[in-house]
Amino acid sequence: MRTLMILGQHQRVTARPSLIVTGPATTGKTTALLEVGRVCHLAHTARSHPGIGHTAAVPVAYVLVPPAASAKTLAAEFARYLGIPSQPG
Repeated sequence: MRTLMILGQHQRVTARPSLIVTGPATTGKTTALLEVGRVCHLAHTARSHPGIGHTAAVPVAYVLVPPAASAKTLAAEFARYLGIPSQPG
């Protein structure tokens, strides 16, 4: 995942590298991804604000989206999370 994230940081022309996590229910997929997000957030905070620690404000969004969600559904969820009005479907 770290390699994909590093490669994706500077990708401007084509689609960014991505990852699909699959597996049976209750095997820890969501927990693992939440941990990756937490570690990335903490690393970003440490890089952006050295010496401040975990008190610096860095925007983080966590949204729940159904498995069959489209890009439009995902964008609507982020808009809802951020309090941005959006038109339904």
